[in-house]
Amino acid sequence: MELTTPCLMTKHFDHQKILKLVSKANQFDSYILIVLDQKLINAKSILSAAALNGITGQIRLRAKGTDSEQALETLKQICIEC
Repeated sequence: MELTTPCLMTKHFDHQKILKLVSKANQFDSYILIVLDQKLINAKSILSAAALNGITGQIRLRAKGTDSEQALETLKQICIEC
């Protein structure tokens, strides 16, 4: 099952938040992408997710797999927490 959810980040993404997001994303079996403008960012790759450093605003989380719903809920909380 493939799911997508919007996420509005009011605070800048920093290195610690990126590490937390990637670490948590790797706990799920689903393939997880972060959509930022026209860029597709692999949520399980620290190198790919580094593109989020300093970003605020609207992103979309996309997951495909058996645990995609749980993955999106968990990752969305990390993205919006202050």
